[in-house]
Amino acid sequence: MATKIKGIDISTWQGTPDFSKVKAAGVQFVIARAGYGQNNIDKQFRRNASECNRLGIPFGVYWFSYALNAEMARQEARYCLEAVKGYRLEYPIFFDLEYDTVRYAKQNGVTITKALATQMVKAFCSEIEAAGYYAANYMNNDYAKNMFDMAALKQFDVWYAWYNATINRSDAGLWQYSSSGKVNGISGNVDLDYALKDYPTIIKNAGLNGFEKPSTSKPEEPDPDAGVPEWQRAAFDKLVEQGVITTPEHWKGRLAQQITVGEVMAIVANTIKD
Repeated sequence: MATKIKGIDISTWQGTPDFSKVKAAGVQFVIARAGYGQNNIDKQFRRNASECNRLGIPFGVYWFSYALNAEMARQEARYCLEAVKGYRLEYPIFFDLEYDTVRYAKQNGVTITKALATQMVKAFCSEIEAAGYYAANYMNNDYAKNMFDMAALKQFDVWYAWYNATINRSDAGLWQYSSSGKVNGISGNVDLDYALKDYPTIIKNAGLNGFEKPSTSKPEEPDPDAGVPEWQRAAFDKLVEQGVITTPEHWKGRLAQQITVGEVMAIVANTIKD
């Protein structure tokens, strides 16, 4: 496992973290809940996001879903995109469909099947991608096996909850390995995560999340003849033809430059027969 970057995920349940202490404790990234359901912004999100940006802590977000169908999940993505405007995100935007999502849907007369859950992930993540952000999906082992069609969702990265010493999946980009962690600067328990991919580099190189894609084109070489009058070029060609200038490759690049009196004497000396 080459990449293993230490992080946490937080919401209003962690209160108001002291992010200076959190950073000093070795936390290298944060995943913050942006909100849940139909445009309920997490009470601490704006503070959490602002503090991460202020202190240079790379962060991403998740949206806890209470959607009853794919279109509602798509709308949740729009709410999330609106919430993150103005913040620098170096980690993905995650869709979070869990047991409470299923419970809420059942109370409202909807049974979330594997097919429906998969459609909801696709709707949310596709909307996020269409806006130019990196989209991914949160799940545990149960949901990976029984609630999501993983083959149909293979284009989206996995944030995987697995509370063990080693991970049992090879396709996870983020691994939530504990729900009872302790971090200086946060009162109570906090979820602990490892990033198994270098998301800031991936996102910036792809030009996602509002970052400008790095240019891969080589800068144009300056034209050494630019600004050289035609009569000077003609004179140069004649001197080369007559053997006065015997190193044309050297001198051609200097046509627009000043030369010393000594250099002029050297050129004239070439015309004198011994």
